[in-house]
Amino acid sequence: MTLVHDSPRGAAAVAPATAGFTLLELTVVMGILSGFLVMLVQLVDAGLTLFGEGEASQALADRAARAEQVLGRELQALRGGCAEDVVDDRLLVQYLPIGLPARPEPQATFVQVLRGAVHLTADRELPLRELQLRLRLQQESPNLTPEDLDREVAKAMHTEPLAGLGTVLLVPWRQEGEDEGLLELRAAWFLPRQTVPVGDRDVDPMAVPVPGQELLPGTAVYQYTAPILQDLLHVEFRFWSQRTRQWSASGAAGPEMVWDSARGGVLVDAQNGGVFELDRGEASLQQAHDDIHPHAILVRCVVAEPAGRPAEGLLAATLERDGQSLTLVLGERFPGSTEGGWAKVGREWLRYEGRSGDTLFGLRRGLRGTRALEHVPGTRVHIGREVEFVIPLAHAKDDWHG
Repeated sequence: MTLVHDSPRGAAAVAPATAGFTLLELTVVMGILSGFLVMLVQLVDAGLTLFGEGEASQALADRAARAEQVLGRELQALRGGCAEDVVDDRLLVQYLPIGLPARPEPQATFVQVLRGAVHLTADRELPLRELQLRLRLQQESPNLTPEDLDREVAKAMHTEPLAGLGTVLLVPWRQEGEDEGLLELRAAWFLPRQTVPVGDRDVDPMAVPVPGQELLPGTAVYQYTAPILQDLLHVEFRFWSQRTRQWSASGAAGPEMVWDSARGGVLVDAQNGGVFELDRGEASLQQAHDDIHPHAILVRCVVAEPAGRPAEGLLAATLERDGQSLTLVLGERFPGSTEGGWAKVGREWLRYEGRSGDTLFGLRRGLRGTRALEHVPGTRVHIGREVEFVIPLAHAKDDWHG
C-alpha cells in the first residue's frame, strides 16, 4: 500500500521562525532604563549634596563651639577684687571704630574693645616674665654677651615667683581678604603695669584712655596682638549691672554695653568710646573703694561659614543706602528664615521681616555697630551660626556707696 504525503511534491521543509524584539519594543525598554538611570543619578546626587551640607553644617557647629570655648575661657579669667585697696583690678570696655584709626571714616563700623585684669596661666605668664627680665638685665648690664644674658635670665627665672596676675586686651579686627564682612578677634596679654615700646615712649596699654589715639595708635595695637579666633561675623558683650533687670531690656533696666570699673572719667562721650552712666569722674580713678564690677557678661558671637564654601547669598541688584528691600540671586536657596532674621551684607548688619521669592523685605539697616551702606551686585550676604551664652562673674561689686 502506497502512502500519500499531504505536502506538494518537491516542496522544501519550512524551519520554525526565531523570536526577537521589534524596534518599538527596544525603544520602550531603553526609555525605561534611562528613566531608572536618571532616578539613580538624582538619588546619588541628592545624597552627596546632603552629605556635603551635613559636613559643612557640622564644621560650622564645631567652629561655633570652639568660639564659645575660647571666649568663655578668656572672660572667666577676668578678675575684680573687692578689697578697697586694689586699684589694678580694672575692666574697661569701649565702643571704638574698627581698626582704631585716629580719624574714623563717617561710615565706620564700631566694635567693643575690652581691657581687663585677668588671672594668667603659667604658660602665658612665663614668656612675659622672661621678656621682662631680659629687658631689665639689658638695661642694668648693657655689656653682657648674648650667652651671659641667657644664663642670667635662666638663673633669675628660677627665683622669680609667678603671681598668676596680668591684663588682657581683646579687640575685633577686620580680617584680611576680599570679604569685608569677616572679622577676627585679636588678643594680647601683659603683666600688671607692664609697658611696651611705642615709638620713643614706653606705654602701659591699660593706662591709655583711648586706644587708637597718639599714645597707643592702632598700628601698635595690631603689632602687639594676635588672632585667637577668625572667620567671625560679629562679637558682642553685654554687662549685667546693679540696675539690669533682663538681658533683652533697653534703657535703665537693660544691660550695659560699655564699662569702666574704675569710673575714672573716661566713658563720658562717644569720642571716648561711649557713655557709662555710673561714671564718677577723674577723681574716682585711683579710689578703689568705689570700683564696680558686673555680675555677669552675655556673649553673642556669630561665626561665618567655613572657608571655601559657596556664599550663603549674593546680591542680584544694587542695594541703595536707604533701600528697604534687597534682591538675591536664587533666593529659594538662601538659608535664612523666610519669617525674618539677621543678615550681614558686606560689612553692614541688617534685619529683614521676611523673604518672598528672591526678595528680602522690611529691612532695618545699619545694626550691631555698623552703618547703612550702598552695596553692589555680587556682594556676599552672610547668615552664619550665632552662639549666645552667659558668663557669671564671681567678683561682682556694686555701687555700695550710692
